[in-house]
Amino acid sequence: MNNRITTALFALALTLTASLAAAQSDFPTRPLRLLVGFPPGGATDVLARALSHEARIPLGQEVLVVNKPGASGAIATNEVTGAQPDGYTIGLAPSSAFTLAFHFMDIRPDFLDITDALLMVARQRVGMVVKGDNPNKTLKDLVEFARRNPGKVSIGVPGVGTSVEVFTRAILQHANIDAIVVPFKGDAGVITALLGGQIVAGSFSAGGWAQQVQAGAMRLVASFEHDRFGVAPEVPTLEEMGYGLTGTNIQFIYGPKGLPPAVAKRLIGVFTQAIHARTYVEIATKNGLYDKNALVGDELTAYLLKDRATNSVLVGKLGLKKQR
Repeated sequence: MNNRITTALFALALTLTASLAAAQSDFPTRPLRLLVGFPPGGATDVLARALSHEARIPLGQEVLVVNKPGASGAIATNEVTGAQPDGYTIGLAPSSAFTLAFHFMDIRPDFLDITDALLMVARQRVGMVVKGDNPNKTLKDLVEFARRNPGKVSIGVPGVGTSVEVFTRAILQHANIDAIVVPFKGDAGVITALLGGQIVAGSFSAGGWAQQVQAGAMRLVASFEHDRFGVAPEVPTLEEMGYGLTGTNIQFIYGPKGLPPAVAKRLIGVFTQAIHARTYVEIATKNGLYDKNALVGDELTAYLLKDRATNSVLVGKLGLKKQR
């Protein structure tokens, strides 16, 4: 009797294993949801829509972009982490939402530990800009103006706990000036407020200001990256100006922890194909987001874990934790 039960259980296990393997090999059989933690119009949303368009053909299914803005992307990430790890609910996020935001907001610090990082899709190049008609033509000018007018300079950033916010606060601290940092829900809000004159300057992704700078509607005053921007090569980096700051925020696709290896491999393969598609490359390049050196799987996870540790040291060194 016991042998019969054992045999039956073994047969059932084989059947379930075979069924699961078949389901994974057939993935996907219905549309995917790609969650974005920021409103439409920002850098992350632009990337998501370009990716979804390019991925649908090799995937054989639609990829539906779902915007869940709030808490610097944490609302969307929470939904992804709570989804079934079957590959049908995935997310696209900037690395700072996983490696930095928890220092400033009441959100989980372990997002990296409860998700599977799949593929880096872009490098989010960031800088500080002012309106084109602003008399302060350089960062030095802006700092001196703020020093003469305490509390009168407001600088918009695309969310609390983002790397952009940290770098902006670090600039103010380094320059020892009294200015106001105004968080918005994504790049789009910063752009609208800056062009409308509600804020004096804005720190955000090149995707939101590159074309505006070329058109003269905005002026770049600092690159937060390790190199200068092609659209304004005369503008120095923060390092070159003596601030001792540089950093990169990447965008990556992730899923809930425990994705089956076959599903993860399929997603990585499809989105790798998508980021090399001509249309995607054009859109990413136009928005200052393209990076041909994409990190994948374990390599990406290692990068993110290192970035989380580095950011913790930076936040502590700057004393920014104590400001909240």
